[in-house]
Amino acid sequence: MKIKEINAYIPERVLDNKELAERFNVSEEWIYKRTGIKKRFVSELDIFQMGMKATEGLNLNGVDTVLFVSSVGAHYVPYYVRAFEELKIATPRYGIDISNGFVGFITSLHIANSMFRENIANKILMIISEKLSDLVEPDDINTAILFSDAAVAMILENHDNCVCDHRVHYDPEYLDALNINENKKIKMDGKRVYKFAVNNMRKMIDAYFKEYGEKIVVPHQANKRILESVKKYYKNTEFIDIIEGYGNTGAASIPVSLFVKYGNNEISLKDYLFISVGGGMTASGIAWRCGNE
Repeated sequence: MKIKEINAYIPERVLDNKELAERFNVSEEWIYKRTGIKKRFVSELDIFQMGMKATEGLNLNGVDTVLFVSSVGAHYVPYYVRAFEELKIATPRYGIDISNGFVGFITSLHIANSMFRENIANKILMIISEKLSDLVEPDDINTAILFSDAAVAMILENHDNCVCDHRVHYDPEYLDALNINENKKIKMDGKRVYKFAVNNMRKMIDAYFKEYGEKIVVPHQANKRILESVKKYYKNTEFIDIIEGYGNTGAASIPVSLFVKYGNNEISLKDYLFISVGGGMTASGIAWRCGNE
């Protein structure tokens, strides 16, 4: 499976450390030391509008399936139905909204891979849109300094005989470490999130590398401290890390990383290992088994 084309919508409104430092009466250095983030983005558009912006410039000819991914699902009419209409998809065949927290992109790649193998889809438009600013309490410093908005759209095609290897680990002891509270805002215990993320990302990377050898690792951009705590164990491995300039964009963070690193260029997924962690807490990874592997 490959990404034939990819594009991103990054909002114009920048939320930098200076603004947050003034809001919470802390220093810019204090924020950066804890997150590794210098700026985030806040969208005035809604989730669907952001997703449509991300599709601009993509060649949609032949698209027959739309997967719309977001941590916050549609309330009434599914987003993929609206996308078929808005984008005037000529041959709509199948669509689905996928809301699986911050691991939603990895889950969606598994679904896309299955659709190709079962001849359900020929060409897939995947849209990943996250407006996490709506889920942040303005006076909660733990979440306000982390989360950001972004949307990515990509065209997926099946061009090889590779099969995805998708793994998930869930630990109910961390159910309340990262969750949504009664006000529909993100509630986070930073120390417990850090412990779960570092331990489980390392376990997954070790397991995948043991079976497939080293690959380029694209991790969920949670925060810099988590990423650095994982990367130090793999000094000869390439990690893609863009969190400093974009913040934590949830399920969109791996797609944003790919777009920032490669631009709108074709990407063969067999060379990569994607690793994410999300609410619950859940760790998820995906790699591709090709040929005689």
